[in-house]
Amino acid sequence: MKKTALIITIILSLFLASCGNKSSNNNIDETTEIALKEFRNDHFGMFIHFGVYSKLGGVWKGEKIPYYAEQIMNHARITVPEYEAVAREFNPIDFNADEIVMLAKNSGMKYIVFTTKHHDGFCMFDTQTTDYDIVDFTPYGKDIVKELADACHRHGMKLGFYYSLPDWHFPHGIPRLEPDSTTNCNEYVNQVYSPLEIITPELEDYIVAQITELLTNYGEIYTMWFDMGLVTPEQSRRLRETVKNIQPQCLINGRIMNNMGDYMTLPDNGNISSYGDIYWDNPASLYNSWGYKSWIERSELNQQIETQTQRLLTTVVNGGNFLLNIGPDGTGKVIDYEKDVLNGIGDFLREHPDTLEHLQPCPIDCIIGVGKDGHIPTLTPQDCKPHAAIDGIGYMSVQPNSWLSWQLDSQTSGEYDVFIVYKPENDAKEYTLTCNGVSTTRVLPGVDRMLQTSYFGTLLIKEGYNYITLDQTERCNPLEPLGLELNRIILRER
Repeated sequence: MKKTALIITIILSLFLASCGNKSSNNNIDETTEIALKEFRNDHFGMFIHFGVYSKLGGVWKGEKIPYYAEQIMNHARITVPEYEAVAREFNPIDFNADEIVMLAKNSGMKYIVFTTKHHDGFCMFDTQTTDYDIVDFTPYGKDIVKELADACHRHGMKLGFYYSLPDWHFPHGIPRLEPDSTTNCNEYVNQVYSPLEIITPELEDYIVAQITELLTNYGEIYTMWFDMGLVTPEQSRRLRETVKNIQPQCLINGRIMNNMGDYMTLPDNGNISSYGDIYWDNPASLYNSWGYKSWIERSELNQQIETQTQRLLTTVVNGGNFLLNIGPDGTGKVIDYEKDVLNGIGDFLREHPDTLEHLQPCPIDCIIGVGKDGHIPTLTPQDCKPHAAIDGIGYMSVQPNSWLSWQLDSQTSGEYDVFIVYKPENDAKEYTLTCNGVSTTRVLPGVDRMLQTSYFGTLLIKEGYNYITLDQTERCNPLEPLGLELNRIILRER
């Protein structure tokens, strides 16, 4: 692929150093810690969204249904009997597990995460808990998860399982609303079935039984990637214990909630930031859908390759794993466009074979050099490192713009007046500016949300390295954002 200046700049401009890592989960044992270090070194994985929804391709009764194609059962108000009729005809004869695994390997991916069951409740594996699965309910009649697991084992590819906690087909889940046929799908998302649903005791037992099957029947599993639902602390703990009792080395993502995960998962296609001394992954799609959508607009190929390569590098350089999705069509075929994107990323990585191993996953800030003349450059958002807030209790458990930091390398020392140029997001808020452990606190006013300049106090810059941070003095909750749009920080020598 074309070597763009943007991608090369990412590789060359970041000054990085390795450091220790820790998780917000206090349940991490030595076996899990070893698995987490291997996880971080793997950098890049393939996400696969594939199920009954793939057969519909984002279309219901001739109408193009907006929003995520894999949630079409909700967005198109499809009743359970209607959706079952689609499942009865689901026959992915073009699904080729070996080709998919080799595509992942050729793209530089080290693991695959496959949707064993999505919100629609249809199981892509052979389960004894229900006949609503690909073996018993469809003309295909074969266990696709086993086909993929066997191919992964043949080719040395690690395999993880996506598993949806809500289940829109389970008869003993929460009571269902009647589908609303009075509103237009293009104007209104009717939550007949919600991704954030309470897990009833009956559904909890059903989930545990299926997880047990998945971790017993398909060899060593790399990660259990849970998604959605409203899970109590007791339910999260039970799910964790189920996984770890069967496969202690199997990692669990943060969407198990209640701080029971081994690593944190960003919001879908979330803003990439540095997430401190934790392990995390970044689930990403090529467009605004995860499951196959036949009518979606696809950007120009080289542009897409460049975008996803940049996201991969930026994720790794900030300490995360990049989990990039493909959505095979209803026959199980990976569409050519998605193959070409992944192969393009693989071409880049082969042209730069040591890229991901030079990009150490715990960066310090970009170092701003200061000459002997004592001139201090303006501190800008482009020069800083944004830091995220982490709260593993709920589903939306990360917030990428919590506080900022800069690092200066100065050949002189001196005292400087500080002026902050910003656009406020609050009426007034108190902030703390810290340099080398010495803090100054001021209230920054909010006047009509306009760009403004406020005097903040003084900083003492010493010869050598200086570490500067800008943070909120207090937070109402762990995920409260910084609360201002920083334009620049001006340092004027006294």
